[in-house]
Amino acid sequence: MPVLAHLRSSARILVTAALFSAALLAMTCVPASAKWATRWDCIAHYESGGRWAINTHNGYYGGLQFSLSTWRYYGGPNYSGNGYPNYATRAEQIVIARRTAYDGWGSHKAQGGANAWGGNWYKCS
Repeated sequence: MPVLAHLRSSARILVTAALFSAALLAMTCVPASAKWATRWDCIAHYESGGRWAINTHNGYYGGLQFSLSTWRYYGGPNYSGNGYPNYATRAEQIVIARRTAYDGWGSHKAQGGANAWGGNWYKCS
């Protein structure tokens, strides 16, 4: 193999190795929320393992682990037709989560995401 061809081959190997290393580094530096479709999917991952229909039998329900009082306060049964969050769809739970975190509902003010989901709110920002 001529010297010039050998240098080109070595350069290709080095460039490939550098690109591979950069890709690995980029994957490890991705924020938690970038791994999921939405912030709500990220929170559900930490709250319930991403299981939107879960009843954990600890007083919290659904993917976002609503208490019944929060679910009712922000109109969950009115919106979804379900008295329990774990029977509501993912999309319905997210609507109530937005009311809880940002929008409020009727005369009920939003409580903020960090108040409702604690440290998981910041993990998923």
